Amino acid sequence: MIRRTIAPQNRHRTRAPARKLDRETLPIAPGAPERIPGMVAGVKAGGFLFFSAIRGRNPMTNAIDIDPGVQARQALRNLEAQLVGAGASLAHVVKVTLFLHDLEKRKAFHEAWMEFFPVNPPARIAVCVADANAAPGGNAHYALEVIALAP
Repeated sequence: MIRRTIAPQNRHRTRAPARKLDRETLPIAPGAPERIPGMVAGVKAGGFLFFSAIRGRNPMTNAIDIDPGVQARQALRNLEAQLVGAGASLAHVVKVTLFLHDLEKRKAFHEAWMEFFPVNPPARIAVCVADANAAPGGNAHYALEVIALAP
């Protein structure tokens, strides 16, 4: 019979000193639309920029155009404004998740996408959702979630 000896647990372990979190909430950038309370513009963490709920809201009028192409271009301009506010550019984007409520609107988004990312585009996936709006009754066709390299 083989007996295994199990080492007693060290009950006097010392904790490692707390490390400062590499995380910073990003402010709303000039030229980007306002956010509802509790929604941050983005987060910088671990060498990356994270943005969510980027929609085609016009920052001057606070309205979302019903036209899918206009809305897509505005969403990408809003993304660009947030990136510039964080010291980055569209070239820093590595991954985009496109949430849309109607797959028929994907073509209009893709046309706008090709204008903003004509070469070396980031990875992208489209996911169909029940509603792309921040609040009921809106007319948002798209919401973007974006990961970019921090400059």
